[in-house]
Amino acid sequence: MNPEVDAYIAALPPLRRERLEAARRTIHTAFDDIAESIEWKMPVFRRSGAYVGVASQKSYVSVYLGCSETARRLMSSDPRLKGGKACVNIPDSTPWPEAALQDAIAEALRGS
Repeated sequence: MNPEVDAYIAALPPLRRERLEAARRTIHTAFDDIAESIEWKMPVFRRSGAYVGVASQKSYVSVYLGCSETARRLMSSDPRLKGGKACVNIPDSTPWPEAALQDAIAEALRGS
């Protein structure tokens, strides 16, 4: 665990803090060789050249998966999820997509 990531998450409002803590737990539970840091002003989790970034935005959490196909599959799990090429935005008003997010994070960090 990285103290800069701890500080980033601790400074968030309760819902966002809970969501980023959940994403972080998912990552560390799935992989024991994760390096975490603050890059691009957000927590980034790296493994063997692959990465996942999570960021608190104005009214949603952005999850950067580094792969457009992985992001597309995650967005297809719930029509309320939007995003860009390799990023998925999870609005505060949308339930946290735990199972689909676990799959997407694992896929992204396996580099496949």
